[in-house]
Amino acid sequence: MKVERQEVVWATALRALDAQHRTSSWLRLVCVLALWLVTLRCDPEDRLRACLQLLPVTAGALLAHVHARPSLVDYLTSLSPLGRVKTHLEGTRGRAQVDLPGVVEGAGILVASTLYGSKWAMTGLSREEMVVALVAVIVFAWSVFLNVVLDPGYYAPPEEVDLGFWKSAGPPPRILKWARHAVPPGVAALAAVLFLPAWTPSLAAVPLALRVVLVLSLLCLRLVWLCFDQILVAAAESAADLERNAKAAEAGALHSVGKNAVGSALVALESPHYQRNEVRSLLRNILVQLEETIRASRGITATSSDGPLPVGDLWEAAMALLPLELRLRCTLSPASHGLVLGDADRQLARRFISDLVTNALRAGAKHVTCTVHHRHDDPRHIKVEILVLDDGCGMPLDVLERPASSLSVTAKELRRRGGDLTFVTPGPAGTGTQVRAYWRSATPRVPGPRPGDTPLAVQQKGN
Repeated sequence: MKVERQEVVWATALRALDAQHRTSSWLRLVCVLALWLVTLRCDPEDRLRACLQLLPVTAGALLAHVHARPSLVDYLTSLSPLGRVKTHLEGTRGRAQVDLPGVVEGAGILVASTLYGSKWAMTGLSREEMVVALVAVIVFAWSVFLNVVLDPGYYAPPEEVDLGFWKSAGPPPRILKWARHAVPPGVAALAAVLFLPAWTPSLAAVPLALRVVLVLSLLCLRLVWLCFDQILVAAAESAADLERNAKAAEAGALHSVGKNAVGSALVALESPHYQRNEVRSLLRNILVQLEETIRASRGITATSSDGPLPVGDLWEAAMALLPLELRLRCTLSPASHGLVLGDADRQLARRFISDLVTNALRAGAKHVTCTVHHRHDDPRHIKVEILVLDDGCGMPLDVLERPASSLSVTAKELRRRGGDLTFVTPGPAGTGTQVRAYWRSATPRVPGPRPGDTPLAVQQKGN
């Protein structure tokens, strides 16, 4: 099977078989229980031998049940004699190689099968009990050898793949690939030798047609294998299509953001009233928009539900542009993380948060705290307010009167939108600044927090 995304095939097979193994381990335990119940009805002279022959398949089923559940495998660590077993079980996940549970189960079911077919079969079983035993043996064999032929290791790509807990070791040896093709006919031939001849009166009482159907059903392992391969190829092709669509959508979003934002910056540069601080603010806003778009396309936003993203995600995008040393100085109030703004208000908040926080850091602030919320003091209009508090050197009293300062540019834009920019110096000896920026909301109805939105701690990441 040749596909472009072989690592997707391997990962899909790994997850599918892991889930299938957890389910089928219960099925095999039920089959073992049925064999034990049938054994209790056999001739008393055969009972002890039958119980001994059922021990291997019982041990294999229990070990496979543990192998399918990592939490139970971890429990083996506390049992020092079984520490090597844990290491072995963890090392076989996702790799086509002989493992202990598979060997014990395969050998165990073969030994158990001789209790119902062969010249060593038990006696004293009714036809109904023999039918139950044969069905349990075939279902158990089906489950075991299905795991063998669909082992994810057969789908591993040439290069190693690391999925954290799971690691591939490349394709299996050629001899295992040949053995894989021999499993369905080999198991069916062995079952035919055991169950088709009338070894005992109990086995002869079971209709031959039923025994033939049970034996031939094992050949259908090859059909399931073929269907599984087709599903894996479809999964890989679907993943490739989704990846192409995601890349196209990401490229379109980046192009749209970049074109519009850079166009705004060019207009400002070509304006006869060109101001350096205004252009710098626009460029910073472009970077934040691009960071937001990239974070959304990669699925690393703080919330994964549909709809407008909260202020917490906007803050994360703005902080990602700062060096780690400066980023660690900045904090968004917990109450602001889940706040949802309309599109127009979000665009303004993106720009003003970045400008105000950057100004505070330039003033030498060691700690900067930002709060974003809605104001309802005016019954006619809802306002959006950004409050930035820092412990810097304080703000000159005439800063808003300087036409070239970034704060004066911000104040003019806020006043055009029905707001204003004010600041006070709360600290002693003129230190620290509390900047309050607000504007009339462009959203008639303020969106509320979405279900599941909770305050999130600010993630501090390296450059």
